[in-house]
Amino acid sequence: MYWFRDGSNLALLPWLAAFALSWLAGWLLASHSFKLNKHERLIVGLALGVVLSAWLLNFVGRWLPAELAFWVAPLILILLAAVVAWRSPQRPVLHREDLHIWPWLVAGLGLVWLFLLWSKGLALFDEHKNLSLISVIANGDIPPRYSLFPDVYLAYHYGFHLFAAGFMRLGGMLPWSAFDTAKAVTWGITLLLAAVLGRRMTGRTWGGWATAAVLALVSGTRYLLLILPPGILLRADSLIQLQGTSALIAQPFSQALLAGWPVDGGPPVAYPFAFLNGILQPYVMAHQGPTTFTVLILLLLWLLLPRMTGRLSIICAAIVLAMWALVWESSYALFAIGLVGFAGLHFVRKRDLGLPYFPAALVALVISVPVVLLQGGTFTEMARQALDSVSSIGSYAVAGLGVWLPAMPAAAVSETGGSFLGFMFRWPLAIVSSHLGPLRIFSPVELLVAIFELGPVVLFAPLLTLWAWRRAQAGEWLLGALSVAAWAGLLLPILFEYQADRDISRLTSQALLIWALMLVFAVADQANRWRAGLRTAGIAALVLACLGGLFVAGIQFTAASSTQLGDGFDKLDAELAAQIWGTLPKDSKVFGPPGATTILTGQLGGQLLGETLEHSEWAILEDSPTLDTLTLYEYDYLYIDSRWWQTQPESIRSDNGLESACVVTLTEVWDNSRVNYRKLLDVSACR
Repeated sequence: MYWFRDGSNLALLPWLAAFALSWLAGWLLASHSFKLNKHERLIVGLALGVVLSAWLLNFVGRWLPAELAFWVAPLILILLAAVVAWRSPQRPVLHREDLHIWPWLVAGLGLVWLFLLWSKGLALFDEHKNLSLISVIANGDIPPRYSLFPDVYLAYHYGFHLFAAGFMRLGGMLPWSAFDTAKAVTWGITLLLAAVLGRRMTGRTWGGWATAAVLALVSGTRYLLLILPPGILLRADSLIQLQGTSALIAQPFSQALLAGWPVDGGPPVAYPFAFLNGILQPYVMAHQGPTTFTVLILLLLWLLLPRMTGRLSIICAAIVLAMWALVWESSYALFAIGLVGFAGLHFVRKRDLGLPYFPAALVALVISVPVVLLQGGTFTEMARQALDSVSSIGSYAVAGLGVWLPAMPAAAVSETGGSFLGFMFRWPLAIVSSHLGPLRIFSPVELLVAIFELGPVVLFAPLLTLWAWRRAQAGEWLLGALSVAAWAGLLLPILFEYQADRDISRLTSQALLIWALMLVFAVADQANRWRAGLRTAGIAALVLACLGGLFVAGIQFTAASSTQLGDGFDKLDAELAAQIWGTLPKDSKVFGPPGATTILTGQLGGQLLGETLEHSEWAILEDSPTLDTLTLYEYDYLYIDSRWWQTQPESIRSDNGLESACVVTLTEVWDNSRVNYRKLLDVSACR
């Protein structure tokens, strides 16, 4: 039971209707607000409609019931787009020739199907976190709150989860199928955008598909370390300590390169560690969620910003920028640095900002800032914490989250000293890999490993900067802004460390992705001054950088015929979720195994993000889930998973008061052996 709560494929029809409205609205806005080519409008409109509809949901969901909010957002968008089209002098309202791009759409549908095949057989990267957010947002908790402190909103990038939640609320899906389908749809749209961008930048259809292929496969070249003399790798063993899940390999670095990556939820054939990367994972491994959506927005802005026409296009661009901050705040900040940095450099050189549409892009960025500070997510809660700190002593960060929140009870927070917003100056300077940790640039062996981890594309960064600057001075200013953003993404992690240091590699990842796409465009640019040998070297660098992604894609095919529900769930969990998700009173409290209560019921409870905080009521209930403690903390329901229940001490299981007359079994499901079960008990009458 993987797909739908009611078991019927027809449950997806309402979502398809809402999706069609968003697509139509985006198509109208793309046609009447931006100067796009005929082969661009339909695909760009698809992405624009998805982004704007999710952004609107973030606001209407605060005041409307969930079922209504998920319909109202696309309806508002189509009404606004219809008004724009009606007032526009351009006729016809929509061009029939835009539909000639239909073979590309068929290819996009094939890409969605391919990624969905992979995703349903994998359960990778923050499954618990993503499934929890999708479930509570679909059930109307917009913006989502921190479960242990219901009055505190999450400082988290939940923009992607707004889109994914639609598959649960309107499409009738279960949390895991909603997550996988949302990733697949986003992945397919993103590769279509890459193809459209590549066609525009190279002037050739093959350039579009080459761009999409590079986006899908580009990564580092860790595997090339295997051709180095063994002595170098043996020296690296004493210098490099594997980080995170990579540490589970439990072998020296030189031997780990030959091992499989022991990640939970991976494919039947393990990913070879030598073909993975701790900085830029190939996009074929974009199984986290936000990583798919942030690349979509990057490409969407790349296509839209140079083609703005007036005030309406500025507003659309500002909303897309604001949504970017809600999807992946570091990418938004890096792009803002690039845009403002390029403006400063260009003004110093030319004493004006007269490039086409560049002032409009700056205005869109300025408009987005107050929206970002008010819409929810990390930046909003950082701003709220900053305001609260004016009238309170001390500032706090939630333990284990790596993000800042308003001041909360001392038992729930930990002080952070010697840093600004979690950042500190790094010494010695290092290039950070989430797998290999900080690789010091003053250590020859570590620097060599870092260069292979980054991949050969980074070696072209200076040449690409010169190429981008020439194109920018000729009017393509966005290349200059992205070039500045890429350098910031490379240098900031070298100079500064973060309290969750492995996460800072996201900045470097965006830099490498920008340079990889630029390298495709520079190689194909006939006006470029590069000699034939340099172009050949650029093509060779791209091929080497894509081989790892191609190998990873092949490994993922071993998961295509299997299905994983995610986060350790099985058929019993799916059956229970199909019966109870979204049916409990909005403000009711449910206790049960960490994560399961939130994901399967849609109620705010348990560990939505991070670990259970010491001395919190949830921690106390975990130690003693008895009727007395449940009623003491005013819980309404108890969810019992037999696997979790058997881990409780015999004293708890035999003397918990759950046989009292006031306890009502709302629903229960058993396996055929009558050994494993799931139950939801109503204990509200016991208070």
